[in-house]
Amino acid sequence: MKRFATVLGAAFALALLAAAPADAQQWFFPNYSSPSGYGTAETYVAATYGRGLNETSGELNSFGAAVSRTGIAGRATLSLGGGFVDNVNNSELTLGGSVAVDVLPESMATRLSVQAGMGWIAPELAGETLTSLAFPIGVAVSRTFDQGSSSVRPWVMPRLNVTRVSLGDTSNSQVDFGASAGLTFTMNNGLGLHAAVDLLAADNRLWQGGAGVHYTIH
Repeated sequence: MKRFATVLGAAFALALLAAAPADAQQWFFPNYSSPSGYGTAETYVAATYGRGLNETSGELNSFGAAVSRTGIAGRATLSLGGGFVDNVNNSELTLGGSVAVDVLPESMATRLSVQAGMGWIAPELAGETLTSLAFPIGVAVSRTFDQGSSSVRPWVMPRLNVTRVSLGDTSNSQVDFGASAGLTFTMNNGLGLHAAVDLLAADNRLWQGGAGVHYTIH
C-alpha cells in the first residue's frame, strides 16, 4: 500500500508538470483563444508546436494538429485536435477539444468569449495507466486589426484549470488559476501564423510556449 501511495504521489506530481493543456486543449501546449464564432462559417486547420519553457514544465516538445469550425449557432466555435508529446522514453498521444461562445454584440470591435475545453493523456507509469484529464474554463478578450492584405488578432485569456488524475482505483483533483496570451496573423488568402505563451499558477509555476501555422477555408 505504501508503494502504491508513493507511485500515485509521483504520478500526480508528474501530471501537474503538464497541467497547461492546448491548441484545442491538448496537454503540453498553451491554451489558445478560439476564433470568433460570428460571421460566415469558416473552417480553420492548424499545425502547432508546443514547448515547456521552464524546468517545472518538463521542457518537453509537442507536435499537434487541430481543426476549428466557426459560425455554429451563429456565435460559437468548436475545436478538436490531437498530438504527440515527446516523453523521455516514448511519444504519448494527447487529444482535446473546446467550445467557445461570443457574448458581446457582433457590432462591437472587441470580442469577449467564454471558452471551455477538455484535454486527455494516458501515459504508462510503473506498469499502470495514468489517466489525466484537464478542464480549462476561460474568458478570452481579443480584437482584430485589418492591415490591408492581412489581419492581426492579439488576445488574452485568464482561466480556471481543473485537473483530474486517476491511477488504478485511486484518483485526485486539483484546481489552479492560469492565463495565456497570444497573437494570430492571417493573410487574406487564408494562410497565417499563430503563437502563444501560457502560465499555470500552480504551486510550482508552469510556463508553456507554442507557435504554428494555420489555414482558413472560407
